[in-house]
Amino acid sequence: MATRPSSTSTPRPKVAVVGCGHGELNLIYQTVESECHARRGWSLSDLDLLIICGDFQAYRNALDLNCASVPRRYRRLVDFHAYYSGERTAPVLTLVIGGNHEASNYFFELYHGGWLAPNIYYLGAAGVVRYGPWRIAGLSGIFKPGDYRRPHDERVPYDSHGVRSAYHVREYDVEKLLQVTGQVDLCLSHDWPMWVELFGDYTTLYKARPHFLDSAKAAGLGSLPALEVLGKLRPRYWFSGHMHVRFEAAVAHRDHQPIQDTIRGLPVSEPIRSKLPIFQRQTSSRGGDDVTGRTEFLALSKPGPDTSSYIELKELDLPAHSDEAQYLGRSTCGKFSLHYDEEWLAITRAFNESLRIADPETLVVPPERHKKKVPSASISRHRKWVRENVTRKDLLRIPENFERHAPVHDPALPGLGDQPPEYPNSQTARLAELLQMTNRFAIVKNETQESTGIDLVDFTLDE
Repeated sequence: MATRPSSTSTPRPKVAVVGCGHGELNLIYQTVESECHARRGWSLSDLDLLIICGDFQAYRNALDLNCASVPRRYRRLVDFHAYYSGERTAPVLTLVIGGNHEASNYFFELYHGGWLAPNIYYLGAAGVVRYGPWRIAGLSGIFKPGDYRRPHDERVPYDSHGVRSAYHVREYDVEKLLQVTGQVDLCLSHDWPMWVELFGDYTTLYKARPHFLDSAKAAGLGSLPALEVLGKLRPRYWFSGHMHVRFEAAVAHRDHQPIQDTIRGLPVSEPIRSKLPIFQRQTSSRGGDDVTGRTEFLALSKPGPDTSSYIELKELDLPAHSDEAQYLGRSTCGKFSLHYDEEWLAITRAFNESLRIADPETLVVPPERHKKKVPSASISRHRKWVRENVTRKDLLRIPENFERHAPVHDPALPGLGDQPPEYPNSQTARLAELLQMTNRFAIVKNETQESTGIDLVDFTLDE
């Protein structure tokens, strides 16, 4: 039985945050270790988590490179394959989200999240997990308005559009995050939340990167869905990558005021206000409340000679949620174990029947049968089910059940040419089994599951 220490004795978590990984795992782990010692007097074993904010590049073998949106001349296998094969092991628990340069086929196989390799956990297209008494949310990909309301209709082999659209954020996944209630401690995204730079030193940023201002003028800098999530969840910390620059901001939140209205009330200089579309609308009359919370936003760059631009070591100032002892189990090394978040499991279960993905044989997407928005009463009912069937059976701890399904890298085999097949992932199947929901990522349909006749979701919709 895992030990469950009291929250009063819980030290603040120590984390290393990296912007874009770009496959450089060996360099990242080596540099994080040396920086821990040089900057903080820590050893690598003192770290609770290493966080990588996208462009992780989990290429298992050379064929996975053909499923990445990277020009052929720039494709490199880099380091992950050695961690996938078992040749190397991640020396610290590593949390990952997806960016726009990924093995999208592998991430799709782990749509709900899972172990990419031992000690390296992917949060999924969107996800929430627990590390001890703290709650971590993530949103993978980047925002492209034209694909936002599409279903997940990309399946290998990807065509020239699908290889890019596969990593575009979908409304379905954002809507799930917007159902989360309660305190979220930190949130990860690859894209910056749109307009977040206006809470920081935007003048210096725009001067150093004039194309950022050009993008902002066209409402194209950052992710509007990520801004929605930021305004709803209001985490204590938010980490991003993608822009290849280090940038900090303190995001103010006001009760009863949408975050867009808070932005319109910022003391932004008139020359900038006149250029940005967010200021073309008047601030809502509901404004005026005092600041009731802040999110510390930090964006980081990619691996390079300036380590301070892409690596941040932080001791997070977070409260310990003392009433949630079910998440406080520790691993054999004495660190907290990753756990499923009870509410997120309920949201996943409630939304599962409306998840639309293409059939792997025909590549046809089933018609939309239900509204995207699942009633809160349905989520509440599923949470009760999760509490009875998962939490009270002590099944919240994420099992360390990584398995290899794709071949490991063989340098003797050619890597260019065809895309690999899609591999059904046992972790995805086991999560569906845990939640007693249809595994929509099964290549071969489970006839027993299909014939049960159990409707897991009440589709009585709000008027």
